Amino acid sequence: MNTKVLELVGTGLSLGGVALSHKVLGAAWMRITGDPPPAKNPDPDEAWTGIIIWSLVTGLVGTIIKVSVSRKVAQIENKSQENPKASSQAEV
Repeated sequence: MNTKVLELVGTGLSLGGVALSHKVLGAAWMRITGDPPPAKNPDPDEAWTGIIIWSLVTGLVGTIIKVSVSRKVAQIENKSQENPKASSQAEV
């Protein structure tokens, strides 16, 4: 597979995965706390602990998704460079 196409697919998968995880985490936050996530809650009385926990959880999950997709893309890239016959046959 072409390197540029593979990078674009990886970027799309990362963005989609992070967006999906944000929706799932938001729903879980609502179920657990009964309030919307702090990022969407303009309440000035919002506790800093909730804001910090939300930031840490979403940041951690987003980073794990991005790193996982990047590693998988690199792995596929390396396989296609090591065995060019297999990648050209797979494209047919």
